[in-house]
Amino acid sequence: MRIEAASEKHLSAYRQYFQACRELDFDYYRDLADDADAWLRKLVRHADGEEMPAGWVPCQTWFLLTPEGEIAGAARLRHGETHMIQEKIGHIGFEVLPKWRGNGYGRVLLQYVQAIAEQPECGNWVVVCDAANPAAVRTVETCGGQLLEDVRQTDGTVLKRYSLTPIGGLFA
Repeated sequence: MRIEAASEKHLSAYRQYFQACRELDFDYYRDLADDADAWLRKLVRHADGEEMPAGWVPCQTWFLLTPEGEIAGAARLRHGETHMIQEKIGHIGFEVLPKWRGNGYGRVLLQYVQAIAEQPECGNWVVVCDAANPAAVRTVETCGGQLLEDVRQTDGTVLKRYSLTPIGGLFA
């Protein structure tokens, strides 16, 4: 397995990954149009802060790739501070497709971001996950996430908000 920044060279693999994420009804992919090619191109531009929708901040995406080049998971880092980031979606998001779960790949993705990314202006990142997803909760806590609060949503679900410290300075 290897991790690479999202780029257009991943287009073929991304089409399959995008479709799988939509079929699984992952939140991040739920409201996107059915055009994986266009979305990957936007992801690449968003990482550079280009063509940002109103209220969005630059967002870097990395893919966890199998030796065959299949995308097994992804991580995103949002660079900036907004109410939406602080309260609903967090600075860091990650997912691993079901067939690759149970191998610690979520932890690998999260620790990768912790190791290479610059410390946010607010000091620590906010990571938000669904309380009903014990694997995500375990992953965030294993990576050092400190629970800030549980936030009940209007639909009755509960989000867990964590503070997560960068670890890049440990290797300098």
